[in-house]
Amino acid sequence: MREKNILYILLCLLCFLSCQNKPKKVITAEDIRKYEERNIEINKEIVKLKQDTIQQYIKDHNLSMEKSGSGLWYSIKRSNDTTTIKTGDLVKIAYTVTLLNGKFCYSSDSTGQKEFKVGQGGVESGLEEAILLMHKGDTANLIIPPHLAYGLIGDQNKIPVLAILNYKVIVTNHLPKK
Repeated sequence: MREKNILYILLCLLCFLSCQNKPKKVITAEDIRKYEERNIEINKEIVKLKQDTIQQYIKDHNLSMEKSGSGLWYSIKRSNDTTTIKTGDLVKIAYTVTLLNGKFCYSSDSTGQKEFKVGQGGVESGLEEAILLMHKGDTANLIIPPHLAYGLIGDQNKIPVLAILNYKVIVTNHLPKK
């Protein structure tokens, strides 16, 4: 009986303390600035760690790849076509997407080829950047860091948070902007 009374008193005390109105902290512009600065530093560190992971992967797999200024890694096997792909052009690609650990995510074999107008979004920004380096018939191996792919949240399906994507791409069609 005594234990029940103690439990009852503790529950009442907990309810009483949780119901008290405590003054809310006012968030100032300075607080927001500090929070933003901290987030920028965290993001820089994530980008650096992901680039280190990519470089180790390239080394471990003896790949010869170039790095763009944005952090995209690519290797392109050229076709005979030399027509430059530009913003506004319509392209169609066959592709396979895996994670660096080899886990399969998507491919044009199962979802169909991607067709998109370059520069209009709708695809990963790293993929769009790579397409602008390619010609019809070119084949590319791309390693796309999270900030150029699905970022912090993944795609809520097969691509996890902060995933580095390994893309195999073939430009199967290219229609220049009219």
